Amino acid sequence: MMFGWLPLVIYLFSRVKPPHLAVIAGFLLAWMFLPQAIFKIPVIPAYNKVSAAGYGILLGAFIFDRPRLAQFRLHYIDLPIVLWCLSPFCSSLSNGLGAYDGLSATEAKISEWFLPYFIGRTYFGSLKNLRDLSTGLFIGALLYTPLCWVEFVLSPQLHRIFYGFHPHEFGQSKRAGGYRPVIFMKHGLMTSMWMISGALSGICQYLSKNIGKKVPGLNLPTLPVLGLMVCTILCLKSFGALALFVVALASILTINRLRTAFPLIAIAIIPIAYESTRGTGWWDAQNLIKASAAASSEDRAESLAFRIRNENLLIEKALTRGTFGWGGWQRSFIFNERGVATSVPDGLWIVALGQNGLFGLAALTLTLVLPQFLFLTMFPPSRWKDPRVAAVAPLPLLLGVFMIDNLFNDMFNPTMLLSAGGISSLYIQYSTGTHPLAEDQMTSASDLVFEKRPRLL
Repeated sequence: MMFGWLPLVIYLFSRVKPPHLAVIAGFLLAWMFLPQAIFKIPVIPAYNKVSAAGYGILLGAFIFDRPRLAQFRLHYIDLPIVLWCLSPFCSSLSNGLGAYDGLSATEAKISEWFLPYFIGRTYFGSLKNLRDLSTGLFIGALLYTPLCWVEFVLSPQLHRIFYGFHPHEFGQSKRAGGYRPVIFMKHGLMTSMWMISGALSGICQYLSKNIGKKVPGLNLPTLPVLGLMVCTILCLKSFGALALFVVALASILTINRLRTAFPLIAIAIIPIAYESTRGTGWWDAQNLIKASAAASSEDRAESLAFRIRNENLLIEKALTRGTFGWGGWQRSFIFNERGVATSVPDGLWIVALGQNGLFGLAALTLTLVLPQFLFLTMFPPSRWKDPRVAAVAPLPLLLGVFMIDNLFNDMFNPTMLLSAGGISSLYIQYSTGTHPLAEDQMTSASDLVFEKRPRLL
C-alpha cells in the first residue's frame, strides 16, 4: 500500500481533471487509509503516509502538470514555514550535534511540513480550489463515519485487520465504558479531530448552498448525512474535540450574524497567549486545573493535571536552552538516574519548545496563525455571507482549532498545511490583483469580491 500509492497518485493525475481534484483525492485518501508505518530508506527522509502522498503528487505534477510547478516562487509570506523547517538545523548546531544531524532533521521537517504546505501553495490559491478542498474534508469524514460505528462495536480493529498491528496503545482507545474509534489514524484523538473538521466543512457548505440536497459524487441526502456525522462526533468520547467543534460552529454563526471578527481573532490568539505565558514560565496553569475539576469529571481533571505537571518540568528544562532548544534524540526529556524518561511531552507546542526553542515555537505558531489573519484581511466579516467565501470559511477556523488542540495533544494533521498554503497563495495573488486559478468566480477586475487591498506585512 505504501509504495503502491505513488503510481496510484500518478494514475489519478492522468485521469482526473482539473489536477487539484487529483491532489485532493491523492492526499486525503492517503491520510485516511494508508497505515501508520514508517520505512527507513537511505538518502531520503523517513517514508510514511504523508511523504507517500506528497511524493506521489510531486511525481504526478511533474509528469502531467509541470508548468504549475514551474510557477512557484517563494514569498515573504512563506518565511514562517521556512524558518520552522530550518529550526532543527539551528538546534543541532547550537547543541554541538553537527551539521549532518541538523540536515537530517531539516529534511524530515521539510517532508512532513513544507511538502504539504507547498502543495497547498501550488494547487489551492483560489476560492474555487479551496472550496473543493473543504468539500473534500467533508466527504473524507463522511467515508469515515460508518467505520467509526464499526469500531464503536468491535473496538479499534480495522488497522490490525488490514495491516497486522495496532497503531497505538490499545488501552488508550478504551473510554467511558466503550471504545474510541481509531480507524487508520494514529490515535482516537486524531480521528476525532478529523471528524469535526469534515462535519464543520460540510455544515458550512450546506448552509452556504455550495452543497445541495445531495452529497457531491456520492448521491446521498446531505442533511441526514450531516445529522449522522454530528451524532458520530457525540459518540466519539472525546470531550476536547466536541468542545472545539461547538466553539468553531458557534464562531461561524456569530461572525455571519453579528458581522464581527472577534471569534476568529480570539481562536487565533488563544494559542499565542497560552504559549507566551506558559513558555516563559510566567503562568503555572494551576487555576486551569481547578477550573477543569469544577467543570468536568475527576478523570478528565486528573488527566489535565498530569499534563500540566509534565509541562512545568519540561518548560523549566527547555528554558535552560531557550533560544534553539535541545535538538532531537529526546534530549529535551527529563530522565531519572537509570536513564528512564520521567516526563514526556504531550502537546505539539511543548515538543517544539523543547527541541527547537523559542525560535522554533515562534516559527511554528506563525505558520499556522498568520493564514487566519490573512484570510480576515481578504474577507472581513461583511463578506462571509457571500457563498464563495462561506464555503471556505471553515478552513481558517480549523487552523485555529488545530492549534488549540495541539496545546495538549501532539496530533499532526497535514491537511491543515494544505489549507495554510492555499490561503497564503490566495493572499499573494490578492495583494497583486491577479487571480490565475479562480476559474469559476471572476472574469474581470469588476467581478472581484475583495475590498481594498491592505497589506498585512
